[in-house]
Amino acid sequence: MACDPDAPIASASRPASLDPSVFRQPRGKCPTRHLYIANCGLGKGDTPEGVLAALHAAAPGAEVVGLHVGDQGVSYASFATPEGADLSRQGVAGATRWVVRFAETADALPGATAPDSVESTTHIDVPGLMVIPDFVTEEEAETLLAEVDMRSWDSSIKRRVQHYGHAFDYARLALAESGAAPVELPEFCHDVAARVSELTPMPINQLTVNEYQPGVGIASHCDAHSAFEDGICGLTLGSGIVMEFRKPRPDSGGKVSVGRHHRLAPPPPEKEDGEAVVQKNVWLPARSLFILTGEARYAWQHGIAWRKTDCLTAGEVRHRGRRVSLTLRAARFAPCECGWPMLCDAQNPEASLCDTVTCPSLFELWHTCCRPE
Repeated sequence: MACDPDAPIASASRPASLDPSVFRQPRGKCPTRHLYIANCGLGKGDTPEGVLAALHAAAPGAEVVGLHVGDQGVSYASFATPEGADLSRQGVAGATRWVVRFAETADALPGATAPDSVESTTHIDVPGLMVIPDFVTEEEAETLLAEVDMRSWDSSIKRRVQHYGHAFDYARLALAESGAAPVELPEFCHDVAARVSELTPMPINQLTVNEYQPGVGIASHCDAHSAFEDGICGLTLGSGIVMEFRKPRPDSGGKVSVGRHHRLAPPPPEKEDGEAVVQKNVWLPARSLFILTGEARYAWQHGIAWRKTDCLTAGEVRHRGRRVSLTLRAARFAPCECGWPMLCDAQNPEASLCDTVTCPSLFELWHTCCRPE
């Protein structure tokens, strides 16, 4: 059951807040109620008031019932009718720098769309997933966060990161060449790494620190089999967050994205008779540690939706704060021989080259080519 995190009243003067992670490429060629707007966002100098005014000017009779103005250059608008969306799309085409296309959501209800709650997916099992609450004390968490913030951040991707032990090359989907990160893990995480190593198949020798400000996420992905051993762990510092786990249904024809970290990459399209993927939403509280082994590590995707709130139970909303995650892994220096060869980039190179999440579909090309940063 879906719940609305902001619960606004949709109207022409006050449109509802939209969750950008639910939009995807339309399955047909007919107009929809939703518009994808590239080159439009706070980072481009646009404001919600300005975007709304432009949409109303382009189609005065069209009612905008939902709006999301992105931090960078991707925004979305929902209208009361497909006809209204089409009129606005045509009107802004020649009057603005925006690139506007139709979009589709997984929910056909009018107004704002929102994710399923954590409670609604409790019946779904992810074999090999373990969440350990209170893995570190409040004092330990504060010390770790302070140590992280004293160090320099790499801002070359859409979120700030730090690499220790071995850096990950996001372009090559592989471990970076030597010298790209300090060889040894920093002293501040020695104790945590040692404790985590007692719970994983291989000792931890690689650390990636990720910062997630409210509204920032990461596309669903599976950490590259060829780069890391079994046992992917994440320690949550600061604010808790909901992590989504996805696995293609056996008859869906879907493949898993291996190590792709594409901002706002749309989820796999639905089948005509239901979802193409099984999804479980998991709440990761502050100071908790998650561990992925076996099937959870090799055959399931995990990701974080780009939104500012999370839905735990029907009617219960958590506003996100700043989350810093310590991702602890063991670097791999031998070929992967896991039991999921079709999903393994080492045993099946096509696993990371062409799949339902990372193939350059038209919708993704809008995100990459029509959104200069």
